[in-house]
Amino acid sequence: MAKNGAAAGQEGAEYGRVLELALEIGVGLLSSGGSVSRVETAVDRICSSYGAYEVNVAAFPSMVIASIRTRDEREFSFMKRVYSSANNLALLEKYNQLSRDICAKRVGLDEGFRRSFEISHNKPRDRRLTMLGAGLVSATYAVFFGGTVADCLPAFIVAFIMAALNEVFSSRSLNAYATTFLLSFIGGLLSISLCKLFVIMGMECHGSMVMIGSIMILIPGLLITNAVRDLFTGDLMSGTFQILNGLLLTVVIAAGYGLSMAVLNSIADFMPITVRTGWQHYVYFLVSGMLGAASVCMFFNLNRKRLWWALLATLLTFGVYIGVAEWLGSTDDMVFTVIFIPTLFAAIASEVLARIIRTPATVILVPAIIALVPGSSLYYTMEALAAVNFSLALEKGFVCLMTLLGIAVGVCVGTILFTLISPVKLHYYKKMALNQKRRAQKLNDENNPKTDNNQR
Repeated sequence: MAKNGAAAGQEGAEYGRVLELALEIGVGLLSSGGSVSRVETAVDRICSSYGAYEVNVAAFPSMVIASIRTRDEREFSFMKRVYSSANNLALLEKYNQLSRDICAKRVGLDEGFRRSFEISHNKPRDRRLTMLGAGLVSATYAVFFGGTVADCLPAFIVAFIMAALNEVFSSRSLNAYATTFLLSFIGGLLSISLCKLFVIMGMECHGSMVMIGSIMILIPGLLITNAVRDLFTGDLMSGTFQILNGLLLTVVIAAGYGLSMAVLNSIADFMPITVRTGWQHYVYFLVSGMLGAASVCMFFNLNRKRLWWALLATLLTFGVYIGVAEWLGSTDDMVFTVIFIPTLFAAIASEVLARIIRTPATVILVPAIIALVPGSSLYYTMEALAAVNFSLALEKGFVCLMTLLGIAVGVCVGTILFTLISPVKLHYYKKMALNQKRRAQKLNDENNPKTDNNQR
């Protein structure tokens, strides 16, 4: 009996380690930009691949909780907190690959811990590249939303400084709202002051486009998208929390830039914007959009091997967007449909390409839809509020909300459609249903035992 007890204790320790490893990988996925549904699926599959009979997982933006049940009815549970998160697509891909290898039974438990430790303690991404990526994102999208090539320099400088300050604030452990407000306020002050300086020097500078470019590195489009996706897949608590978080961050961004516009209203001197039409509009749109997507890949630390796939998805999405905008028109009352259709296409294309190169769809999806994020409508909402034009602010705010909703619903519908038609995922869900059926049958047999006499 002592040996049996020791064996049971050893087996219990093994299941405890299985839970610990699964949650380490789940927290790694969540903190590097993965959605809640991806985290829950990964933890479930990892525990099942190591022999767990029943797995229950609940992931939230701040923690992951899981419990497993063995075939002899023993239960083990574990909880792990998430203290910080960032969009690090290279790290997301590494954790996802480790999860795939475990589920394919190519990695033992000790090897899984070793690889997880290496990923979590790997050399962090180069801060200089992050700041350079932020500057390039701001510069390219300042042109994308209507600015000129001359606006690239001030937009680059502003975003580069904001990214550098973000590194400083992160080391001070400030909460996300305080950090976002400070960055928004400082970004607004820098945009107005720098553009005023350029105008005094006789250089062309559209301050509104510079501010829109800098907003693009702050607006939580991916967060709100993941939140709506979680809501549609049944994670009501997590989805609601993330939507509230995303909306609060958007309000904080608007407050920071709005306050800066109110403080420096007396020196703000923005040049009027010339609207581009015809072939010139499409050339600027495609060139700046593709460069912007490449800059986003650098900013979010995308693996360079995935860059061309991300740019392919971006180019195809732009083609769909241009076709839909020409067909339906880009008026405010059609903004949801004009954004929803290309986003839906991008979501499905990302899922297909992700299966081809065996990577999370998020890695392809983020660069493909980043240009659809409502940086311009958020800016015009703030500008109207600063000018005490509440009717215009309400109109532009509604456009901003419909744009975010179009992106979120498009991604969610695309994911759901692909889940329904994907044979891999269908096989997984059928397997889960079969396991539940077997467990119910086992419990029924235990509650209603049949003796040998009855069988005779």
